[in-house]
Amino acid sequence: MSSSQSWPELAREIGARRGRVAIGLHLDLTMRPFDGARPPMRLADIVRAAWTRRLDAGALTAEFERQFDRFEAVLGFPPDHVDGHQHVHALPQARDALLAVLSRRYGGGSPRGARPLVRAPGDSPARILLRPGARRKALTLAALGAGMARRVRAAGFATNIGFSGFSRFVEGESYAAELADALRSPGPRHLVMCHPGFADDALARLDPLLGRRDEEYAALMARADLLQSMIRIDRPADQAGSAFAFWTAP
Repeated sequence: MSSSQSWPELAREIGARRGRVAIGLHLDLTMRPFDGARPPMRLADIVRAAWTRRLDAGALTAEFERQFDRFEAVLGFPPDHVDGHQHVHALPQARDALLAVLSRRYGGGSPRGARPLVRAPGDSPARILLRPGARRKALTLAALGAGMARRVRAAGFATNIGFSGFSRFVEGESYAAELADALRSPGPRHLVMCHPGFADDALARLDPLLGRRDEEYAALMARADLLQSMIRIDRPADQAGSAFAFWTAP
């Protein structure tokens, strides 16, 4: 999240690992002050306003531009991929603003392989129904973001085909079981959402999913077979172009 106050400091630590990881921009409209001045919006309010097209289109575009600017100002390269906190980037109006920003910054003469991958957080209902966990969330988001992947590809940007990893975040439920569910019926270019990390005091002030991050990390590290399924990044740290270029090539 380049909107974070700690972004400049943390970005340098992330950027030092560019040769081995894909580094993406996680767009934010709900955690921190929107456009640097107004209070952050509640997700429910954003969803209602987006569906009735009552969001300020100019302010949305300016906010996304600001977050891209902050990302590139510190790291010195475009994001490998783009998505949104709580999937806000897929909502009507928000995705209009995002595609306008992406086209202006990376469209036209930019090589396709240098353009960010745009995460589409929906999947086909048939694949969703084959995964027992959190079906309601997955189907709801697929409906909210209907048509996004098609528009992204029409604009000349790559996207995933298949998406899972939704959770009910119920205390005591095994994440390992949820992970197994997320890996069922993958799409042809599948992404699984997860939130591994290490709980500390700084995270506790920002995120209610504190203990869950440690649990997800442990479950991922316990699955040696996942190493064969994960996208492996191996590139010179100063290489131009998206880390996903080989994965999204026709």
